[in-house]
Amino acid sequence: MKSLKIKALVILMIMVLSIMTACSGNSNEKSSGSSKENGEKIELTFWNIWTEPSPQNEASLKQVEKFMEEHPNIVIKQQNIPHDQFKVKVKTQAAGQQLPDLIQVFPGAELTPLVDGELIQPIDDILSHWDGLINEGMLGDYKVGDKQYALPANVTPTSLVYYNKSMLAELGYDEFPKTYEELKTLITKIQDKDIIPIALGNKAQWVLQSSYISTIGDRMTGSDFLTSVLNGEKKFTDERFVKAVGVIKELADMKAFNEDFNSIDNIQHRDLFVLDEAAMMIDGAWSLGPLLEAMEDDKNLGIAPFPAIEGGDGNPEAVSAVTGTGISLNSKLEGEKLEAAQEFLKSFYDEEYYSDLMKADILVAADIEAPEGVSDALKEVSEIVSKQTSPVYDATIPVDVTDVINSGLQEVSIGTLTPEELAEKLQAAVDKQK
Repeated sequence: MKSLKIKALVILMIMVLSIMTACSGNSNEKSSGSSKENGEKIELTFWNIWTEPSPQNEASLKQVEKFMEEHPNIVIKQQNIPHDQFKVKVKTQAAGQQLPDLIQVFPGAELTPLVDGELIQPIDDILSHWDGLINEGMLGDYKVGDKQYALPANVTPTSLVYYNKSMLAELGYDEFPKTYEELKTLITKIQDKDIIPIALGNKAQWVLQSSYISTIGDRMTGSDFLTSVLNGEKKFTDERFVKAVGVIKELADMKAFNEDFNSIDNIQHRDLFVLDEAAMMIDGAWSLGPLLEAMEDDKNLGIAPFPAIEGGDGNPEAVSAVTGTGISLNSKLEGEKLEAAQEFLKSFYDEEYYSDLMKADILVAADIEAPEGVSDALKEVSEIVSKQTSPVYDATIPVDVTDVINSGLQEVSIGTLTPEELAEKLQAAVDKQK
């Protein structure tokens, strides 16, 4: 009997030890698979589109790794999702309020729904951290109402005047005209030399919108105009906007462009400029690299903003531009996770990051000294854009309204639609949206 009791006790002890071992094993597995079980680490989920091996993506991923090295108590769990899939995933997950702690966001029409749905939270509490590094004029794309929801990394101006310095010098110009009236005089002098004044390829219709009216319109209306139109405070039929469209009509009427400007694309208009068949070209920063590569003498490349237009309400130095690589914080974040996320933003958007981008010939939204090796042309563009940026129309207004202005500007340029008629069509499109 005593032997049976001893055997039973031994079996019981083995069972207890087995249970303890199993529990211990499960505990270790959870600890290795989670960053928060031991109470020492905070895990933040982060969705972004950094899948391609581009210099900007590499610089951005480097910032994430640097942050985790400097903050071993915080783990950034990334999902790098291709651009098109990313946008679909965000829309789907937003509907169920299942967004990550950190999410890459895009300005304008894509940011606003996230704000309206209370899915992301403002970062105004920490905005002063970037005083002196990011100019206030660069913040607008990621601002909704009076609150800031993300910071910009790169900036793409859509409206730069590229000009041939030697051609203008032969006509007595050692700098680009400062006013629109002076520009028209220059155009006339270039025509006398039997050279195309301004190369334009508007076959796809967006060029007159993105590279022309986005800046010319801002010269006349000021940068709050589009927002005011969309919320019903102003209308596209306002006199100053009609006058801005009239500038494009005037340029077309005075034959400032190549005759086939609505039949060729923006790559072909760049070729006209590179081959010295045109003295000027109005295009975005995306053409800077190809121009520097294609031109025999890049020192002959001049860059300027579109000149001031008399009677306008806007800043005569503003350039239409759109910023990118914003990161927003989930509205549900609070406590130590919110503090960790805020610390991540402070670390990510630092001078080192902006310097790395500039080394890759990417224009940045920060006010920093250009690092060694950056082209003089990029420095010049950076100086132009640092003054103030204005909204790009197709990044601000709804898609249906963008379609109307794209096709409408083309019609205005060939004389089948008046500026007043286009303004009325645009306002009708906005009213239909409401």
